[in-house]
Amino acid sequence: MSKEDTGKTGDISTMDEDDVLRIMKMRIVESYRWKLDIVEPISKELGISEDELEEILIRRLDMASLEALHPRYESSKHHCIKEKLHADLRLCWLSDAMNILSEEETEEIKNKITAEILTEGKSYQEALEDGRKDLLEYLMR
Repeated sequence: MSKEDTGKTGDISTMDEDDVLRIMKMRIVESYRWKLDIVEPISKELGISEDELEEILIRRLDMASLEALHPRYESSKHHCIKEKLHADLRLCWLSDAMNILSEEETEEIKNKITAEILTEGKSYQEALEDGRKDLLEYLMR
């Protein structure tokens, strides 16, 4: 049986090592949680199809990296949201450039808004708008 005849449903014993590795990687990236948490949002963000993103992941990451990516992705959400808030609330100006806010105050603001998003299910846009109002009130005191 040739490599072309085996496909995904072929007998693994007749496939070469690269084909088996590809199948194993595809099982990871095609899993439900991967699709929902990683493939759908990142492909949308990059403006490419899910299949194209899957191909990029399979080509560029080894098995260990693929297996570790989902937990790293989950744990990075908090950090990424805080970084986005830092920019969107112009905290870089208020804290870093003007020193109107201390680093601790800035972290407190970002942590509060991030918690609203991740634990309370508030949309980023809604949390950002509420955060802007809270920030202004804080600055006006």
